[in-house]
Amino acid sequence: MGTFCKIMPISALVLLVWLAPLTADEPPGDETRTLAFRNLQRLVLEEERILERARLGDGTFDVERVQRGFQDLVPRYEAFLGENPDYAPGYVAYGLMLDRAGESELASRMFLRANQLDPNIPVVKNQLGNYLAEQDKPDQALPYYLAAIELEPEEPLYHYQLGTLLAEFRQTFLDLEMYEPQALDSALQKAFRLAAELSPAEVAFAYRYAESFYDVADPDWDAALAAWGAVAERVRPGVERQTIILHRANIHLLKGERERARRLLTEVTAPALQANKERLRERLE
Repeated sequence: MGTFCKIMPISALVLLVWLAPLTADEPPGDETRTLAFRNLQRLVLEEERILERARLGDGTFDVERVQRGFQDLVPRYEAFLGENPDYAPGYVAYGLMLDRAGESELASRMFLRANQLDPNIPVVKNQLGNYLAEQDKPDQALPYYLAAIELEPEEPLYHYQLGTLLAEFRQTFLDLEMYEPQALDSALQKAFRLAAELSPAEVAFAYRYAESFYDVADPDWDAALAAWGAVAERVRPGVERQTIILHRANIHLLKGERERARRLLTEVTAPALQANKERLRERLE
């Protein structure tokens, strides 16, 4: 394995929830499949124990300890797949572990094999989309993200990933003539909006939807103000809420409502935000 370890916030229990439906259609009494799933559960739960033992007081991880633990699991996963070469959930679980460990290329091979065995696993489509996006191949990533959404339309993460792809590679999609500008911007904002709506407890999704108005060519600034207002109700007083006030002031300035922007800036008192506040004030002047 490589020297860089990337820890993703995917718990073993969440992973098992993803994997369980893959075995739901197994015929009753198929003891081989049942045993395979139980053995896979043990591997996944061992991953969780490795992460828990390596968790530091601030919520981060001891990367070297995690990597050592994952290295010990590699031969066990390889042996499992050797015994169950046509068992798609095994490739999914192993691929996710490799991805968490920063081995994205090896992980992609596992996901491709899982996709060959079962083309209807949404998390596999999403992970393949992630890999291709990281390789700067947005045109190839797009169909995988869309497939993940089609298979599991209520999963907010898949909509968020699609929105991120369209935002980061907006000009590429336009140059390739895969979208008209207005259609792309509409799809981009719809993706972030659905992510926020489907996961109302996830402030980051709501924040990114509000930010998306800066990404498009012809933003609806009134809708942007409403989006930032919704975020403001869910963040803590102080720096977080005053950051939202800066965004609102910026939008009022973009709308030509200078006095409203000026009044909002008086509410920004956090020292950490003074540089941003000063830049907006210079634009006002």
